[in-house]
Amino acid sequence: MAQALSAVQQLVPDKAVHEFGCHFLLAGDVKQSVKFEADIMMSGRSFSVVHVRAKQEGVGVILSMSASLQTPEQGLEHQFAHRGAGLRKEWLSPDQCKSTHEYMQPYLRNIPETMRPLYEFEQPLEVRPTEFIKPWDPVKLQPTRCFWIKARQQLLPTNNQNLQNLLLTYISDWGLLETSVFPHPTGMWSKQMQMASLNHSIKFHRPFDLSKEWLCHAMHSPVSGGGRGYAVGEFWNERGELVASSSQEGLIRERK
Repeated sequence: MAQALSAVQQLVPDKAVHEFGCHFLLAGDVKQSVKFEADIMMSGRSFSVVHVRAKQEGVGVILSMSASLQTPEQGLEHQFAHRGAGLRKEWLSPDQCKSTHEYMQPYLRNIPETMRPLYEFEQPLEVRPTEFIKPWDPVKLQPTRCFWIKARQQLLPTNNQNLQNLLLTYISDWGLLETSVFPHPTGMWSKQMQMASLNHSIKFHRPFDLSKEWLCHAMHSPVSGGGRGYAVGEFWNERGELVASSSQEGLIRERK
């Protein structure tokens, strides 16, 4: 998704992406390169719409993205106080949480070999869950979770919101769809579970800087059914401001 969004940004450099939606069409091959084709579907003084297709030779179109961009402007602003001051007490603070990397060290043997490097080594983006949930445990839970996220190092170039949006896009599906499995007695990594993302979207509301501030990705799954799980997320800064919103729908099928 982040690479497709980069293609959008490069095609319309004078506007900022405020929203995109993706559909995942086919399974890609990680050993093959990906070709991105982008077209401007509409371009006006304030808004532009771009469509991107990600292709692999011998596979076809594996991803389709539509993104909307806007010329930055000042306008009416509000934030509905449905969460009081914004942040909830149960979301804790980054200083009260350990990183996923720290939590996973005693369990490296439980992690599939293809995924192990993600947890064995520190990643450029640090993720700190407010509660550590083992993805292989068949335990029924409430369909909510929360991660604090921040870059481990200064990002270059600095003060580049396009780069910030790419990083948030990259990390936005980390654990999001998994919340739709929590109410059911199975683990995300169970061999009986077949999971795959079907679509994903993000709305960017305010500027942010992951190299200077922590963002809280508060996620919940309002519903699942028909073999599909649906989850939504909100990215909050430590000042209680909503900076972005995410949503994801995916296949959550029990193999029989």
